[in-house]
Amino acid sequence: MNEQPIVSDLVAIVQTSLAPVFLLAGTAGFVSIYTIRLGRVSDRLNEIADSGRALREQDPDLRLRALTLVVAMILGAVAAICTGSAILNLLAGALEIGLREENLLWLFGGAIVSLIASLVAFLFELLVCARTMLRQLRMDRMHR
Repeated sequence: MNEQPIVSDLVAIVQTSLAPVFLLAGTAGFVSIYTIRLGRVSDRLNEIADSGRALREQDPDLRLRALTLVVAMILGAVAAICTGSAILNLLAGALEIGLREENLLWLFGGAIVSLIASLVAFLFELLVCARTMLRQLRMDRMHR
């Protein structure tokens, strides 16, 4: 008869800790996208360097894109660390090891702010990419 409350307590613990896991999974998805885009930018920079061509118009934009993607990745990693720490804090509180509510507020707040900042950096990278593509299209039209 004592086992029933323990099982329901464990279910509550898992439910409480599960919601932030979705935030963690979403953050990991964004960081994965950033990594793929950074790989493409890096490949393009290596292609330019290996060919010996001097594409002065694209080089600064590619470097700016690489920098903003690295910033986005770092902020995404900070968001993931904050989310993971919040999950541990929730789990510790549910197991009555100790929960400091102000920690939870700061950790979730830090995760959300870091994730939003990483998305802003990603948006900036997309704008730089779009500007570069439009410039390239304009140059292609002029050379025809």
